[in-house]
Amino acid sequence: MIRVRLTAQLKDWTRGVSEVRFERAENLRTALKLLDEEFPNIGQRILDDQGRIRNHVNVFVNSSNARELDSEETRLTDGDVIYILPSIAGG
Repeated sequence: MIRVRLTAQLKDWTRGVSEVRFERAENLRTALKLLDEEFPNIGQRILDDQGRIRNHVNVFVNSSNARELDSEETRLTDGDVIYILPSIAGG
């Protein structure tokens, strides 16, 4: 089981759901595609037009930033938790 945890900034796109579970996802790209299938248009909030994680979004697999791993190609195993954290701007 792969879990995806979403912050409050994304709950508008997930009908208030803060955690999603998938039986299986080979890698982070697949998990994000499954998330977008379940909640249409959330993918464009996380990925750019080239399918890469947007600069203002931090995605962690367990406690590691995906950018420090293999980014979208980061392999997933049973029990992994993905955290999606959009940056918050303010003044």
